Amino acid sequence: MDHSTPPPPKRDTAAPPPSAPRLSLTDFVDLGTLQEIQDAFASVTRLSTTILDADGQPATLPTDAAKRHQSDLVFEQLIDIDDPATEGTVSETGAKQFQAPITVEGQTLGSIIIEPAGPSTDELAPDLHELEGLADALNLDEVQRQELIDSAELAFGTNRGAAIQFLYLMANAIARLCFEQYHAQQRLEELSVLYRVSTVLAGREDLQQTLDTAARAVADLVKVRAVVIRILKDTEDGPILERRANTGLSDDYINKGKLLVNRSEMLAAALRGETIYIRDMATDPRVYFPEQAREENLASMLCVGIIYQGQAIGTLQLFTDEVRQFTQFDIDLVRAIAQLLAAAIENTRLDEARSENQKMLRQLHLAADVQRRMLPRKMPDVPGYDIAARYVPSFELSGDFYDFINLDHSLGIGVGDVVGKGVAASLLMASVRSSLRAYAQDLYDLDEVISRVNKHMCRDTLESEFVTLWYGTLDRDSGRLTYCNAGHEAPLIVRNGELIPLDIGGMIVGVDRDQAYDKGVWDFQPGDMLLLYTDGLPDAMNAQGERFGRQRTEELLLSVADKPANDALNDILWTVRQFTGPRRATDDTTLIVIKAE
Repeated sequence: MDHSTPPPPKRDTAAPPPSAPRLSLTDFVDLGTLQEIQDAFASVTRLSTTILDADGQPATLPTDAAKRHQSDLVFEQLIDIDDPATEGTVSETGAKQFQAPITVEGQTLGSIIIEPAGPSTDELAPDLHELEGLADALNLDEVQRQELIDSAELAFGTNRGAAIQFLYLMANAIARLCFEQYHAQQRLEELSVLYRVSTVLAGREDLQQTLDTAARAVADLVKVRAVVIRILKDTEDGPILERRANTGLSDDYINKGKLLVNRSEMLAAALRGETIYIRDMATDPRVYFPEQAREENLASMLCVGIIYQGQAIGTLQLFTDEVRQFTQFDIDLVRAIAQLLAAAIENTRLDEARSENQKMLRQLHLAADVQRRMLPRKMPDVPGYDIAARYVPSFELSGDFYDFINLDHSLGIGVGDVVGKGVAASLLMASVRSSLRAYAQDLYDLDEVISRVNKHMCRDTLESEFVTLWYGTLDRDSGRLTYCNAGHEAPLIVRNGELIPLDIGGMIVGVDRDQAYDKGVWDFQPGDMLLLYTDGLPDAMNAQGERFGRQRTEELLLSVADKPANDALNDILWTVRQFTGPRRATDDTTLIVIKAE
């Protein structure tokens, strides 16, 4: 075994950041525990032992003399003036002493000092029971326990370097104990800060209020000079980071210029999730406006992205007026705050969008109410005819319509289907209905009525907008139905078990302004049933994606031909509902049933 003198364990000698709080042993280990550790160490080593605080003052009471007899024999093995690896220092009393620092995160919390207490000639031998007690006091695991025992055995042997190593082992063991408490305190502090930030952000309904509150809270909790929150915004020059909230900065600095993302790799990196640290803003080439930073007396900056579910929202920037080396704890804390802020911003945006949607829904309800009022409030009274109608929209607003127009000696009957759904379709439907009513009152020939409506639609609509339209007039006295079908689903007449489509007319309305239309005629006889419908009936679809289809429509009409108009209409709707099941209708459905008595 190599008994050469090993070097002391490597210690963190980096200076703590200027703004870091001063740490002490008693921040992590209470005095009673330190005293127990010191007494256990003295009992094992038989050395006069003292634990000092960060200021070099004793943190513990002197160990009972009975626990440290035979000290000079051990100490003689530690001291060798001719060996620089084991050279110690001289205390105020003139005694030779050795000191091992206790460090955590680069900060010296205290130290352990050993020195002889007086002459003794007893044999030295490590006591395993006492070593176990020391390990318990230090809360060591099995590997660390064995390391302690091995070091103690070497320390009391002939290897003076091993004895010094044992001293440093004890210092490091205490440091590990402190670090566990330090780490736990950091996590507790982080949770406390995050809780306070989340409490501050909770319940904010206005986005600007959320951002202003967050900026002030972060500056206060992280102890920095200034905080700026920027949000991504698209402009003609490309995406920029627009300032939305700040605290601690002058208006001149805030309004210094645009921050274009595509011209700054630093900003782009932050938006990708990287952490950007600048030690000196006045000299770092990555800084956009170094001269303004110098005038503002800004020193260091920390910048992290505000990112929600992988989507960049903006950046959170922290500024100090003195150079500050942010610790990993600082960085982790700021990144966690940025995540909270991202969620708060997104939630606020969702709340605002939800509020806007509610306003829109109220407007849609009003529009739907207006649209429903455009439909006939009651069925027309035509002697010898039983009439029923139903309108079933798939959305709040619909592109379907039906209408009854009272003329001098006849009843005008119209049904139409505007392309699309929702607001645009409902507005177009209202335009078609108004146009049809206006021309129906002034013109006698149906083909001319439809032609005028077509020209009106071609003038006022886009190329992608069109309407299928069926319009007819029923002579109250003769029972003659004159009609024109402009690309609509052909209505079906049932007579004596046979189906006759009413399909004479022309192409859809709103495409070709020069389109000519024809008209057809049907003379009602008692027992005839007419079904007018929009494509929502044959296009109804079940869960398997199967359409109701024209064949089922025809078979269904034949099965209800002997029933009154309202009963027949209800049976049709019920059958279609059974076919589709719980699947929501994807198209509007309008039905009119006319039964000649």
